[in-house]
Amino acid sequence: MAGAFQILAHTPVYVWFVLAYLVWQGVAATRTRKRPLWRLLIVPLIFILLGIWPLIGSLALDIKLVAIWLGAILLFALPGIVTGPWVIARDASRRNVTISGSIVPLVRNLTLFALHYALAVALALNPDGAQILTMAGFALSGGSIGYFAGWAFALRRHLLDIPITRHSA
Repeated sequence: MAGAFQILAHTPVYVWFVLAYLVWQGVAATRTRKRPLWRLLIVPLIFILLGIWPLIGSLALDIKLVAIWLGAILLFALPGIVTGPWVIARDASRRNVTISGSIVPLVRNLTLFALHYALAVALALNPDGAQILTMAGFALSGGSIGYFAGWAFALRRHLLDIPITRHSA
């Protein structure tokens, strides 16, 4: 049990702020809500940056790692399309959208965060297994990007299907 406390104690503080934000956004997403379009893109941006990070951090990319990364992008795009946000209405003048509530964003945020965190801990505790963990990291990173690319595609498709309402002030 002391090992778990040491891991938690050595986790950078910003990680807990990211987790708190992801939980907050996930809980908020369980209710139908009206949001500016740009605010819907913050969580996807967090995970896309986490997905690109391995490519930025690697000086010499192995073709096998790039293939794993690209394969995961393609594999996880479909679940992103299927579970993407459901737009009920949009207001062009205020650039707001109304999104249907769902438990999916909370589960998604916690799952992706837990996987990224577990991978970082595994890499820190087992530097000898870096090769397999690096491959898992590229798969997870590509999967995050693929999921949110599909999610963005679903958002765009729903936005195009919803008639624009103009709010009169």
